Amino acid sequence: MDKQVLVFADYLIHKLRILSDNEAPFAPKDLTGILIDELGFLRCNFMDLLLQNPVTEIKSLTISTQTLIFETGVFIYMSLNAEEDDPKAKYCRFKLPDLLKAVDNLKQQASDLFNKFFSKSWQSNCPSTNVREYVNFLINKLDELLHSKAVPLNALKSQTETVYEEIMSTRKLLCDIGELGNSQMEFLLIQFKDAAYQTEYIIDSFLAGEGSIWCHKLGLFVVIKDVNIMQKHLKHLMTMMMTCDTVIPSIYSGASTLAYNPPNSNVVVGSEGEIHYRVEEAANKLVGFKDAEEDIIELLTGGSRQLKIVSIVGMPGLGKTTLANSVYKHPLINLHFHARAWCCVSQVYEKDTLLFDIFGQIAGKTIPCHGTSQEDFIQKLYQILKGRKYLIVIDDVWDIKAWNDLKEPFPDDDNGSRILFTTRQRAVALGANSIPYDLRMFSPEESCELLWLKLFDEEICPTELSDIAKSIARNCKGLPLAVVLMAGILKGTERREDCWEHVSNKLISSEVTDILEFSYKHLPYFLKPCFLYFATFPEDMTISASKLIQLWICEGFVQQPNLGQNSLEQEAENYLNDLVNRSLVIIDRRTSRGGVKVCHVHDVLRDFCSIKLQDERFMMQEHRFGGTFILHGYHEKHIRSLLFYYGLHSAAKFRRSLFDYNIILQYELLRVLDLGSAQVENGADTSDLINIAKLLHLRYLAIRIHSNKIPAEIGNLRYLETFLLTGATDEVILPEAIWKLVSLKHIQTENYFFRFQHYTQDFFQNFSQLDNLKSISALPLRNGDDVEKFILRRLTNIQKLRCRFSNSWNDSTGYNLLPVLDFLSELESLKVFFFGKTLYPCKFSFPSNLKKLTISNSYLPWYEISIIGQLPNLEVLKLLNKAFEGQEWDMREGEFQKLKVLKLDSLDIELWNASSEHLPGLEKLVLISCRQLEEIPSSFGEIPTLQLIEMKWCSSSAMESVKQILEEQRQMSNDQLNVTVVGTVRNRGHNGSAV
Repeated sequence: MDKQVLVFADYLIHKLRILSDNEAPFAPKDLTGILIDELGFLRCNFMDLLLQNPVTEIKSLTISTQTLIFETGVFIYMSLNAEEDDPKAKYCRFKLPDLLKAVDNLKQQASDLFNKFFSKSWQSNCPSTNVREYVNFLINKLDELLHSKAVPLNALKSQTETVYEEIMSTRKLLCDIGELGNSQMEFLLIQFKDAAYQTEYIIDSFLAGEGSIWCHKLGLFVVIKDVNIMQKHLKHLMTMMMTCDTVIPSIYSGASTLAYNPPNSNVVVGSEGEIHYRVEEAANKLVGFKDAEEDIIELLTGGSRQLKIVSIVGMPGLGKTTLANSVYKHPLINLHFHARAWCCVSQVYEKDTLLFDIFGQIAGKTIPCHGTSQEDFIQKLYQILKGRKYLIVIDDVWDIKAWNDLKEPFPDDDNGSRILFTTRQRAVALGANSIPYDLRMFSPEESCELLWLKLFDEEICPTELSDIAKSIARNCKGLPLAVVLMAGILKGTERREDCWEHVSNKLISSEVTDILEFSYKHLPYFLKPCFLYFATFPEDMTISASKLIQLWICEGFVQQPNLGQNSLEQEAENYLNDLVNRSLVIIDRRTSRGGVKVCHVHDVLRDFCSIKLQDERFMMQEHRFGGTFILHGYHEKHIRSLLFYYGLHSAAKFRRSLFDYNIILQYELLRVLDLGSAQVENGADTSDLINIAKLLHLRYLAIRIHSNKIPAEIGNLRYLETFLLTGATDEVILPEAIWKLVSLKHIQTENYFFRFQHYTQDFFQNFSQLDNLKSISALPLRNGDDVEKFILRRLTNIQKLRCRFSNSWNDSTGYNLLPVLDFLSELESLKVFFFGKTLYPCKFSFPSNLKKLTISNSYLPWYEISIIGQLPNLEVLKLLNKAFEGQEWDMREGEFQKLKVLKLDSLDIELWNASSEHLPGLEKLVLISCRQLEEIPSSFGEIPTLQLIEMKWCSSSAMESVKQILEEQRQMSNDQLNVTVVGTVRNRGHNGSAV
């Protein structure tokens, strides 16, 4: 189509406005106005695509468009020249509706053509979860693209701007209208979801160079057309609502200007406006099963001295693991057995990995997996257990085959050693010749006690809620998991009798599945995809909270807070804490500062999430290469996430020839690619990484590598936010291009350090500020080198850093000048590994805002620790593996005033000269493998904040001093302090053997 036709179209639209203003008798103003709008819409969003290189597919559209323009011109001419009773007048009266119908036909013709080339089958398979949050994610993405100078939208920019404005307008309408709760709104939400997914697919395909320009333009035209129709329906619904004077609560709180604040959460505003989110935690005590706990302890500690197996048997959700864990940590068990270990088997397990895990817990150290045959390793485990009274807990045993696989290295020395199973099947217990302990259901009183503890902690249940709480507890039918889930639902419900009555009526005599369904239904919309995401991880896998949060963000699940409020990471932490408070997520380990470090969901909840993933078309699983692919998306061209899990419990690797990295390239629009768990022999090489760098939309990349050099092509991944590397055993060379990734937030390695190729002066002069980078591990640093002077000084917002210090002795000052870090004003967590024995005296330069510090391998004398003790905000200090050396540590007054957690691991300290005044705020003390330490300062028991002393593989005299501290505190009615002791060793002169 010629450009002159478009000029003529502009002229006709101008003439139609004149016709409308003059109120021509044969052209009703309302219909003329509609025609002006429709032609203007076609002109702006459609007609220019007909100017592209002529292709057969759009010839029919060109003919139809030219016909419409010609007939519109004839209509305008007739209308301007028609007289009453003139044949022209009759033509005009009938022609205007015909033109509007022709416009509709042209739009439909365009839609049909688009659907012919872009199959619509994927649209109905778009995930139905998280529609609102996905739309928010898309709006942010479009805004970023439109304002980016690096991204060439070019031919699509005008239409992209229109799509952006239309989606924004539709979101506002949804926010204004609220939740109608009827089929009309459900239908419109599904349409809106399809339009949003289609928009992202078209734009991402264009940026990836896939398809023809005219196809992308046609696709965006269809989206704009469909969204316009939606807006008309929504405006009609709004008119009906205003006519009926109806007030309806908002469905689209995602457009709210408020930061997310979960119901019944504890939000503490600290100094300088810092917001802390506190996870509610019931007291750490076993509710119910007191008799069962006593029975199990008696079975484990009493009776025959022969090796004996005890099995806790019961249905899912009954509390088998909780009871076993309580027994495992009980002080009587702690003192009775010389060695203890815990492992979880589940349906899928790997013998080698489980035995390695048990060995690590017994020995207090691990041995290399590679180069050790299974027979040799079994012998090592047998030898370390020989002669010792041990307890091994094997959780979640599904089949007797698991015990037959594992039992070989466990000796029977007639010394009272025990094995404790938890299993759902009595046949497993009997098959192992064990003593089965059938776990009973909760009594109504125990159900009430658990419900009240979860809801009110140590508070008393309000009188007005007592009866309804008892009724709800009874309806849980004695199943602890059901009680916990109900508590999670009630936490999000107002504490009023009528509100709880409503919940109770909904769930009278419900099964666990019904309670789960109810709990899921009442989750905020933004938490639903976060909860379902747990099913993407293998069963019984402990999940890193930091990894989970990064995945949520890169998937687009986390709502962007307003400027000046929480960061995305803080918002995601709030999401996770809310799921914990709703009793949907279990915390396995906490960080030293009290946050969630490792977590998982109960097997029953994971099964529920897995079913929901399929029902809501959220993700799917494929089994290839002996592993499991988790795919987000249901059409090959639209896959957005790929997570691969192979050999979760496996120490073995499979041959590289069996795994084809190139298969990933068919998923051109991937946002998330997690191959970090793929146990491929040698891992990805340079050519694999070059190919992966073609996936231009990646935001999250975790991969196991073989090459020690990252190719420059990685710089193509302009949207990359998280880059996780595992597998290498040597230093990894980073190219200059890595520092051009302005979206990068996290770059992390496992057990090795980065090395930098020789960067040019031009590179350092043009090196941009990486304002988004929050964490990096691990940098090699030396005072005055290029990395410190040029790279580190541009990472001004870094919050978490792992690095390696090298010596830099300065003769003029007489100091070993260590890297300068005091300018990193946002740095809160620092891990320092020293390369080679450190020269001293040292010149440390840490930022004053540092809250967590880990030091290892520095071999410094204890007096050098004073500069660390003067850090004003330090809360956590970990001194590992010869961080400081010398027989005595004399603590000084005025240091470590805010320290809450202190960990000493593998140090040669013998005498610790300190008092409670030196650590006035200490909450947790951890001592591991400090085998020469004679005692813990007795006055530590007087520290009012101290809650836990944990000792592993320390001297027997140190253990006795801790027991003495505990006894003194108990005599003073101080029940706050807890002590755990594992694997003591004899003091010097006794060869360090276990007792």
